[in-house]
Amino acid sequence: MSSQNLRWLNPTQPQTLYSAVMLSYFRAVGMVLFGSAYYRQLPLDLFGSGVATLFALLLTGTFVAGGIGITNERKWGYILALFSACYSVLATLWVGINFSLGMGFLLRLMFDIVLVVLLLHPHSRSYKKIWFR
Repeated sequence: MSSQNLRWLNPTQPQTLYSAVMLSYFRAVGMVLFGSAYYRQLPLDLFGSGVATLFALLLTGTFVAGGIGITNERKWGYILALFSACYSVLATLWVGINFSLGMGFLLRLMFDIVLVVLLLHPHSRSYKKIWFR
């Protein structure tokens, strides 16, 4: 796939996949703005905030790469986006249960669950099965 053929959005895809791509990008922006502070509360931050920041950047990259992969009809993009969304749901639940966060926790959890639902929707899965390479 050359850079000339690389697309960021594909409006010809089903609305569920198109919305999932947009939400993946939105989650990536949220990770850039708020991710490292959020992930400092996870048990992975054993060595200080540097690990949490690195992990937040890695997860941001998986959200963006997954969105680009879905837009360009690649199976790896779908799998990466689904993995990122599922992991983000689990991490958000873990932080929310252990630290009882407020409205920010609920919004983050809502967006993560919606992303998983959009990716697992029957329209998304059937389109992926037929068209993705």
